[in-house]
Amino acid sequence: MIWRIALILLVCVAGTPLALQAQERKPLLMEGKTTLYQKVLTRPGASLAEGPGAPGTEPMDPFTVLYVYQRFPVDGGGPTYLEVGTDAKGAVSGFLKETETVPWDHALVLAFTERGNRDRVLFLEDEAALDGWLKDPNLAVRAEDARQRADARNLPEDSPVLSIEPETFIDFASQFYMLPILEAKPKRLPDRRRAMGVRIASVTRDEEEQKLQLVSTRENIEALGDFRAGVVFVIDASSSMQPYISRTREVMRDVLEKVADADLSDKVRFGVVGYRDDPAAVQGVGYLTRTFADPNQIQTATDFKTAVEPLSASRVSTRAFAEDAFAAIDHAMGRIDWNGFDARYLILITDASARDASSHFASLKLNAADMRNDVKGRSASLPTAIYALHLQTPVGKDDHAKAEAQYIELTRLDSGRSLYYPVPSGDPEAFQGKVGALADALVEQVRTTRDAKNAADLANAPEPPKDEADDDIRDAAAEVGRAMALAYLGRVSGAKAPPMFEAWASDRDFANPAVPAFSVRLLLSKNQLSDLQRTMNETVRALDAGQIDPGDFFNQLRSAATAMGRDPNRVGQGEARNLAETGLMGEYLDGLPYQSRIMSLTEDDWARMSVGEQQSIIDDVNSKIRLYQRFHDDSDRWIALNEGDDAGDWVYPVPLDALP
Repeated sequence: MIWRIALILLVCVAGTPLALQAQERKPLLMEGKTTLYQKVLTRPGASLAEGPGAPGTEPMDPFTVLYVYQRFPVDGGGPTYLEVGTDAKGAVSGFLKETETVPWDHALVLAFTERGNRDRVLFLEDEAALDGWLKDPNLAVRAEDARQRADARNLPEDSPVLSIEPETFIDFASQFYMLPILEAKPKRLPDRRRAMGVRIASVTRDEEEQKLQLVSTRENIEALGDFRAGVVFVIDASSSMQPYISRTREVMRDVLEKVADADLSDKVRFGVVGYRDDPAAVQGVGYLTRTFADPNQIQTATDFKTAVEPLSASRVSTRAFAEDAFAAIDHAMGRIDWNGFDARYLILITDASARDASSHFASLKLNAADMRNDVKGRSASLPTAIYALHLQTPVGKDDHAKAEAQYIELTRLDSGRSLYYPVPSGDPEAFQGKVGALADALVEQVRTTRDAKNAADLANAPEPPKDEADDDIRDAAAEVGRAMALAYLGRVSGAKAPPMFEAWASDRDFANPAVPAFSVRLLLSKNQLSDLQRTMNETVRALDAGQIDPGDFFNQLRSAATAMGRDPNRVGQGEARNLAETGLMGEYLDGLPYQSRIMSLTEDDWARMSVGEQQSIIDDVNSKIRLYQRFHDDSDRWIALNEGDDAGDWVYPVPLDALP
């Protein structure tokens, strides 16, 4: 059996379940729901009993996910017992005291964000302690002092700090973990900025530990010398791009010579992917996407020069000014063997916007936000950063705003920082300077990682030298490089999540409140994701019909809800104020803390929109449908909550901003 070290331990109950007959029984429904069942997570020390009031005889692993089939109050004021099972198909396992469980009515979880530009998260014993800290005008100083004391194991006995995020990054893919949200409340930081206080639950299973205590990460510092980064330029090779292709070649000749001089030739490798248009649709264009230089095969400046010699701008025009940049990124992600690398950098170079869900010529038909989520989902085991160098040439002036919005979103980090860099007027000299500064900065980060003596050297690396023209590029490269290196060190060191149970934390970094400390994900089962995709298809049909007759829009949605077998009591009978109230969406989306452009849409909103605005919403929904299909097909990231679960019950961690 493969045990996963996890903030939640998602494993089956050891041993054979009690011989309880399953007679098509179903778990209890959540209050007010018709399709969602009551679930609980086991506390440390929970033990299965043969009946209500009987002593526990079968210890349970902490945070086993169980369905509740029945509740049995015990005479004399004792604790209520729950009849529980590991699935919703009627095979119950036994009985637990309700006090040995934590309700888990939804599947909303938090995961640590990348560590490039924030401090480590502190977990406090209760809400009162968090509130007290948030009133302290010296909050950042107080938090840093607590981190140092926690690392030195000399926290005062009355300290409210229960645990701390490890120094190195915890790899979500190789060491599956979650932080279930038990409670969330709006808070204010000392500077009056908004934050969210969250009560989370977490346990790391370690058979050698007899109590919950602060984690001690064993850093495999020697492994930093083996860190390898792959950098691939994704270059628009349409007819207008030849000057920039030539400049990139010139820059890379110098960069690769510097790499060789620094003895980094095996630590950072470069490649090139070019993209044009579909050769089946445009005669003479040659290719849609092509690998010209594979980073696995490029070691010297001569290798690079030879490999990219055939790369040139197309002699024929493509079908539109916008080009298929997302197809090229998808090619770089999936058509290059990245197994030998520990960090992946993609540098997009283009003078045009990307073909998205609104384009008939797009290969993927994803919008920028969904393309970003797709890349992020595929980056769980190999951290990925996308840079965009946008050549704002005069001929593309009408396209600049769209391209800028797309690439800011595509390249956005967890910290909110974007790796988008425009080149005004498409000036070739300025472009060459930016490409050189970026390549140099990435190489310098690899050197810093190789020479680091401990994780603190990575987290507190000196700021790069300032260059007024390119200081933002160098600063951003330093932030990304630190995050990449910490993630690598966490993987090779086997970093564990902090072992604790319940605690409160702020969802914002104390020193830099603009930076989120967690990313939010919803665990959707395969059945739920399929239902969501089907719901989005029905929504598109209703939206298409609503363009023809806006007054019939909500009737179409209600008809779709009925056709999908939704609870008739949830299907609005004319009183629905927005799409969420029509009953079309699955109950698993009810009450989630996110802002939805689609769910809040009213009939009046739709009627007031122009045709272009309506089409934009339809394109967004179509993009979500394609994204969910890519999630569905991503077999590496589906997780079984309990051993023996049917495939339809496996879950996928869907980012909150990927929901409709």
